[in-house]
This record gives sequence, structure tokens and C-alpha cells, in this order.
Amino acid sequence: MRTINKSTALGRIVKTDASCIINGRNYPGIPTLVWPEGIDEQASSWLRDLMTTNGIPASSAYEYAKILRPFLRFCRMRGRRWDSVDDHFLIIWREHMRSVDKADIPRINTSLRTIFAFYRWAEQSRHLRYHVGIYDPADLPVHVAEMTFAISAKKIFSNSRHGKVHSGWTTCLTLTVPRTSQGRRHTPTEEETRELHEKALNHQEGERDSLLYSWAEEVGARRADLTKLLTSHMPTIDQLADLIDKDEPWDIQIVRKGGGVWHLHPLPDLLIRTIDWIGHGRAEIVKRCRDTLVGYKEPPEILISARTGMPLHLDSITKIGNRDFAAAGIKNASIHRLRARYCVHLVESLVDAVSADDLLEGSKSNFFETILTKAAEQMGHMSPMSLRPYLNYVLDRKLRTADPAKARILRSSIRQLELHQQTLVRRLSKQDDLQAAAKLIGSGDNDQAAAALRRLADKLSDATET
Repeated sequence: MRTINKSTALGRIVKTDASCIINGRNYPGIPTLVWPEGIDEQASSWLRDLMTTNGIPASSAYEYAKILRPFLRFCRMRGRRWDSVDDHFLIIWREHMRSVDKADIPRINTSLRTIFAFYRWAEQSRHLRYHVGIYDPADLPVHVAEMTFAISAKKIFSNSRHGKVHSGWTTCLTLTVPRTSQGRRHTPTEEETRELHEKALNHQEGERDSLLYSWAEEVGARRADLTKLLTSHMPTIDQLADLIDKDEPWDIQIVRKGGGVWHLHPLPDLLIRTIDWIGHGRAEIVKRCRDTLVGYKEPPEILISARTGMPLHLDSITKIGNRDFAAAGIKNASIHRLRARYCVHLVESLVDAVSADDLLEGSKSNFFETILTKAAEQMGHMSPMSLRPYLNYVLDRKLRTADPAKARILRSSIRQLELHQQTLVRRLSKQDDLQAAAKLIGSGDNDQAAAALRRLADKLSDATET
């Protein structure tokens, strides 16, 4: 009797290596779904087409595979053929995700849209016929014009950045986020943010994850911006020295979805931490992947997965954030709320710069309209009015305190130095003597630190002589 590997029984995702050539082009990383009886042809064909026809990156195709696999596993466990799935069965799966898997509504909706995309592809590529309702009534033959489709669909419209209207189809089965949960977003406090970094740094890839939070908090980067940070965006040593000398931020241009250009302005201290991680933590990941993964090629992105060496996916960033926010006890918040902290600091700095003398003249003055417009430009908001609550919050706080704008920059520098120090101490965790000396330096006990370093030097000298 043949023994079935447990991982294969549950569905195994196998990725192609650099030897995979389609139409004369290399396609490493194409996900293929395998069951005990062999390759899942329909699922694997869709995943392949996503990369070869639609041009999505391998990391995104892999995330789709990770959603498709449990759904098809759910079908198999209930004896349901993939090509017989209908709305009723999709609702059963949706409620299973909610009640058994304890998935939140955004994750459930993402999964539903992904599975719908798979069935839409199957309909369009004629693996299914008149099974998914992605047709305008006028385009249907007479004999099917009045039929009810097994999988329903609704037409959606969107405007491109050039004003052109595009149409498409999506599922009708997504859930609505309750209004009560939409209005309770929490912006982390200073103490909570420090705890968040501390929890992140306790993990194996904590240096990278702490950088994620710092780029959101100190620069206002969105999740999508984080995935597009490139090693080539970093300044050279001479450029960094010049920034430090002039006490100026660095300008990074990010190309967003749709071709729009967005600017990030990190301060030197955050750049130093990032460059240091590129040269150490990231370099170790790249080396390990080169040694173990056939055909691996280092990506240009800064923030990469420790397991695959490929750029972090948006869902991975969300998962990392959920883990650390929960560990830090920060409720009703996410990485995006760190960007809200940046927004408050930005508006506060602009208030200080524009109206140092008559600060509380009134939020409806031309000065404050200018502040909102400038803040909207730097935050990437379409309308300045969306930032009105932040301005009102800042003005209210100014009644109680009058921290100058330079205090924010000083706090940012101190935080980045503290986080960098923690990183360096953890990097020395395998060198007990060096770690002990580093802790002594951190506590200000320079005499004891010097003695510890002298003892270490003596050990190294003895080892060299022998």
C-alpha cells in the first residue's frame, strides 16, 4: 500500500526554479499545486497564467496559491468537485472561515475575491462554460439569457488616472465591515510604539520588522511603499555624511500603482539603520538563499522574506504587524496607524513653522488652509480636508503643550539610535564577552566596559599566540 506524504495530502505548493523557460523567458517561482494523485492542472494553469500572461510577480502568485490551496482542500474534504462549486458552497466556505478559522472580515473578503478570480479565469479560458455570471445580458445567447449562474458576479467600474473608465467583474459574496469597527481606530501612543519595537526585536527577523514600523512612523510610508523601497534608494557614504552635516532629510521617489510618483523623506538616523540592515541582516538572508535555493537571484527591494529571499508581500507585512501589535497589547491599530502618528507630527511641525507667534489664531484661517494643503501633499492625500481632524487635534494639544518642531526630530533621532543600539547588542548575542561589554556601555558603566574589553583582548591575544 502506497504511503501518502501528509504535506502532499493537504496540498503541496512547489515552485519552479530558474530552469523553467516559457516562450524563451525564464520563470522561476511559478507555484504549482500538487495533490497525492498528481498536479492540480486547473489551479496550476491559473497560477502560471498570472505570471506569464498577467505579469504579476512570483511573490504575489505564491500568495494567491496559499489562498487557493485551503479552498480546494475544503472542496476535497467535502467531496465537492471544483467545477461544481456554486454560491451556496462559497457561502458555506465563507462561514467556515469566519467561525472555525476565526479569520477577520478583510481576510475573508480577500480570499473570496481571489477564489472568484480563479473561477473568472476558468470561465474566460473555457475550462467552465456559463458557470460564472461575468456576462452582460446582451452578450448571452438566447438559450442561456434567462439562466441563473452557479457563481454570481457583479459589474464594477473604476477610473484610471487619465480619466478613462474601466469595467470588470467581482464576487457578490463579500462581507460588509461593521460601521462600529470602522470608527474605533487607535493611534499608538509613544509608550505603545516603544513596546511595539521591543516586541518586534525579540523575533529572529526583528531588525527588519522594526524598520517596517520606523518607516511608517517616521516617514509616513504606506505598506505598498515599504514593498517598493530599493537598495538603490539609499545614499552613498559621502551623501549620508553630507545629510548629517546639513541636518537634512534624504529624498526617495517611489513609483506607485498607476505610475504616480511619491516622495519619502527619511532622516539620516533611519537611513543609517536601514543601510546597516542591508549590510548585515539582509546580506545574511541573501547568502543563505543563494546557497540553498536553485536559481535564486537577489531582488532590488530592501525588505525581503527570510525564508524565500524575495520581496515581502503586502499580506506578509500585515501578518507581521498583527503579530507584534497583539504582543504589545495595542488594540484596534495596525501599521497604517503608525502613519497616522507621522501625520500628527507633520501637521504639528507645519503649525509651528507657519504660525509661531499667533498659533491659535483659528483653524479656518488661510494659514491653516495652507497647512492642510501642504500636509496633504506630503502625505499623499487627495483632499486637504481629510486631514482636518489631525489639525484640530494638534491645535487642541497646543493648548496644553508647546513642543517646538525640532523636538520631534530630536525624539526621532534618539529613537533610531536606541533601536540601532538594541540591534547591535542582539547581533552580538553569540559573543558573550562582547555582549556583556555592550550592555555595560549602554548602562553608562564605562570603566567596567573597558575592563571587559581588555579581558577580551587578552583572550584574543592568547588565542593568536597558541
